[in-house]
Amino acid sequence: MKSLTAILCALISIQCCCCSLSHSHHLCFNYAVFPAHIEELRTSYRQIKNYFDNHSCKFLKEMLNFYLKDVIPAARTHKRTINSHISKIGNALHELHENVQNCHQFFNCDLCSCNKVSYFKNIHRTFKQLQVKGVYKAMGELNTFIDWIWNYINMRRN
Repeated sequence: MKSLTAILCALISIQCCCCSLSHSHHLCFNYAVFPAHIEELRTSYRQIKNYFDNHSCKFLKEMLNFYLKDVIPAARTHKRTINSHISKIGNALHELHENVQNCHQFFNCDLCSCNKVSYFKNIHRTFKQLQVKGVYKAMGELNTFIDWIWNYINMRRN
């Protein structure tokens, strides 16, 4: 929500700066309708917020399942030091998965365990088709997923 507000403020500032440069003697922004626009944005956002929160939660659950069931087991190697770190990653993801399962109110998740969304079927299919390269790709993108988890949980906390 804070980032949406910042983006809106930046866009308004840019618009006003451009207007003031080209129409310095005209009022370029109608402040009388500004509160109505903001209220419209807030009302519309409230109507769609739960939908996107729910999909974010489902995305988190599906990605955690994907890493726990497919990626982590396939990432094991013959090197003990690597396997030790892979196990630590798997354990942390498993604990997070349990927290998500137990904290439906915090994450605003449906209590159902609905069928996989079609894009996850595609992710699984692509992962299996890539074989070993799929493991490298998934492990290479783990940092992006970790960043997403961090941002998502902080957004939910705020």
